[in-house]
Amino acid sequence: MGHYYRFKRGDRVVIVSGQRSGMMGVVDSAVFQRTIDHPEDVSPGYHVVLADDAVVTVRWDQVKIAGDG
Repeated sequence: MGHYYRFKRGDRVVIVSGQRSGMMGVVDSAVFQRTIDHPEDVSPGYHVVLADDAVVTVRWDQVKIAGDG
């Protein structure tokens, strides 16, 4: 696993930037693909399951651990 991937499946995270900023979710998987906010780039990131069961793909730098000040 590369240095971009800090989180693992089941970690609770907060999305800190982009369309879903402020939403909390749970990491489902680490991925290397296009994301919701950067569809033109292929980047390391995560599939995050939100409270409404929607799954979004965000870059590694768009999330932080939930409760992390």
